[in-house]
Amino acid sequence: MASEPSRGAALLATLGTVLALGAAVLATELFVASPYRQTAIRLLSVFVLLVALARVRAIVAAAVERRAAWGDEVGQGWLDRPPADPRFQRFHDEIRFSVRSHSYFEHLVWPRLAALARARGGSPAAFEKPAARRFGLGPSVAALGRLIASLEAPR
Repeated sequence: MASEPSRGAALLATLGTVLALGAAVLATELFVASPYRQTAIRLLSVFVLLVALARVRAIVAAAVERRAAWGDEVGQGWLDRPPADPRFQRFHDEIRFSVRSHSYFEHLVWPRLAALARARGGSPAAFEKPAARRFGLGPSVAALGRLIASLEAPR
């Protein structure tokens, strides 16, 4: 249990956050003109709190992560084990990255799928490119699954 964050570290982090907020407010009171002080204090407070919340999120994630029931199996869940075949790992990574980034899908995965369709004797134009999701995300895993299943289907 040595990897768990201690209560003292959490107390120290809280004290550091309060001191940072206090220093930000003091600096704002001393160096910012009166009409802009309230806005400057709010902006600095938001910044300091966002940094603190990022640390808290990491601490909470470490505290609630899955642990094995037996000590010698730590870190050997099915998600942690490396796959037996490196080609499968590369395929898994390509799917994961193409779901996260439309640009990755557009420039790397889609040309490979089109080449695969040509190699199977089909036309890449016959396959419909999955639509991207909002905020620059790539197509969903379900859409990629349907696309790959259509490539696997016998012609």
